[in-house]
Amino acid sequence: MSPLGHGGQAGDEFDIFGPLERSGVARGIVLVIAAVIVGAVLLPSATRPPLSSAATAATTTPTSPSSPSSSSGSEAPPSSTSTTSTAPVNAPPSSIKVLVANGTNSNGAAAAVSSFLNGKGFGTLSPVDALTTVSASQVYAVGGATAAARQVATALGLSASAVEPSTQPIPVSSVGNATVVVIVGPDLTSRA
Repeated sequence: MSPLGHGGQAGDEFDIFGPLERSGVARGIVLVIAAVIVGAVLLPSATRPPLSSAATAATTTPTSPSSPSSSSGSEAPPSSTSTTSTAPVNAPPSSIKVLVANGTNSNGAAAAVSSFLNGKGFGTLSPVDALTTVSASQVYAVGGATAAARQVATALGLSASAVEPSTQPIPVSSVGNATVVVIVGPDLTSRA
């Protein structure tokens, strides 16, 4: 047998991965390993919730040394420190569409709260009746607009606990194009 193989051509029997019969398997294994590595790199970004325009803001603050070292004859290089903080950024009230629903037995409670919010600059939809009566006012974020729901709750003087988790069903027949739904309870009937 010659060093050139059976057919007399170099490379007939061997590839960089070994005999030709196994080279397809080796290439497949390399491809699977590469796919697993790419998947591991991309998975954290795919499971992160999307950033909303009103969710967070990042700031960077440069700092410099308080006094350069002059006794050694050489100046210290300036240093900078990056600080990232997440603080809620309030959306303009006019961009938040609020549906107010009456969750009490008092007539006109939803209309009065809707008028109050409209006076604060919020966009309001026609008030409706809730499907249930409530013992305290509740604020619901539609489509994950939690920051907007907190902003409405604050405008109404409600505590953060009035904002319901987004997993809770909203007790109205339809939210329409609302960003936030307020269910008026007895604590807000003084606005009626």
